[in-house]
Amino acid sequence: MTELIERISITVDKKKVRSYCNKILKKCSFKSSRDLQNISALATWLYIYGYYDEMIEVCDLLKDMEFSGNYDIWFSPDMVMCLKSRVLRERGLTEGSQALINKINEHRHPELYVNLVDSYMIDMDINIAEELKNRPRSLADGWRFCKLQSAIRYREAGKFPVPDEKFESDIRELVDILRQVK
Repeated sequence: MTELIERISITVDKKKVRSYCNKILKKCSFKSSRDLQNISALATWLYIYGYYDEMIEVCDLLKDMEFSGNYDIWFSPDMVMCLKSRVLRERGLTEGSQALINKINEHRHPELYVNLVDSYMIDMDINIAEELKNRPRSLADGWRFCKLQSAIRYREAGKFPVPDEKFESDIRELVDILRQVK
């Protein structure tokens, strides 16, 4: 793991990527939700900047994790599997993509998705707008990052009561905006 993270830190000249690489190199426990979130965030920033091969390598750091009943811990492996599934699907590798989706959906409860629609469709946009109006742009980018991860998780896992086209549009828009973050 250390060799991979050091290589990414050296080759990807983006502040966000280097910041997460440094956090992971400093401390990384696969039993810590915060440390796993750092891996998930690194993979997401690599996706945003278009470093898909490196993103897949980072996602694979969590590929052997199994669900232990703790959703706080499981959120990050779930997220990186969705990211990897998305890239595999876009590359035409549908079998590998579907295998990840099957694993993800073993621990999802689609009947509860209806409770998350307003959070995704309304609340996140309100939070972004409020941050743009009242505070530094970086806080709005934090909400955009959160919305991007949600869009990818909901789109790839499927069965979310929002059309895939809406997710795809949001993902393209959010990536375009976040790609400008140094």
